[in-house]
Amino acid sequence: MRFLYISAVALVISVAAIGNPFGGDDKCEEGKPTCPPGYKFQEREGKRGWCLKYFPGNTTFEEAEKICRCQGGASLSGIENMKELTWVIVQAKASFAEEGIQTGGIWVGAYRRKACWDKKNLNKTECSKELQYQWTDRNTVGNLMWKKRWTAGAPHDNTVGDHHEYCVQLQVTVDPALANKNLTGFFDNRVCVNPAAENQFPSEGFLCGRPPKYTGGGNGGYGGGGGLVIIGAGKPTKKP
Repeated sequence: MRFLYISAVALVISVAAIGNPFGGDDKCEEGKPTCPPGYKFQEREGKRGWCLKYFPGNTTFEEAEKICRCQGGASLSGIENMKELTWVIVQAKASFAEEGIQTGGIWVGAYRRKACWDKKNLNKTECSKELQYQWTDRNTVGNLMWKKRWTAGAPHDNTVGDHHEYCVQLQVTVDPALANKNLTGFFDNRVCVNPAAENQFPSEGFLCGRPPKYTGGGNGGYGGGGGLVIIGAGKPTKKP
């Protein structure tokens, strides 16, 4: 009996330690959801609230993640639906116009599954183009973007030195010469530590996301926090 009691206590402690995978507490979120200044509220499937903010800047993936984390609990964000995608494109284009930028890539919170690092596994179902990458913000779900929004030829596996294309950028252009080439709003996998790139889409911004605050409910703050989170893989290496 003593063994059974200890086992039950251990199980309760283990479950409690796992916590909410979406970064909140165990209470139901009630009340009106609000986002911090500069963030745009997005309602996701299942009435899940999420806050998005676009940031300009030429950074590596890890640098962008750190900047998001310094926002008080945000992280590089995934894009779950077309409404969010459209909003991000509008923000990026406005920033490009202000900065005099023609084309650029926007880091999003996505990373290649560790099981798919080995090229020999790329013909497996779990490493198909629809499943090869996963969102890293612990809130974005689904693979709509991977089904319909890869740029031509992506995802591929080019390298810069010893670095592979394990991270993802959203392509955006305001160049009239490229307007009809299906580039804006499509994703390309990129080397995480190479913001300059060897193509026409250098890193020019990134997307941060975080849970909203539910006023009057159980979630007393904006949530989140912690270190760099890369699901199913180690964090990207430093610049070459």
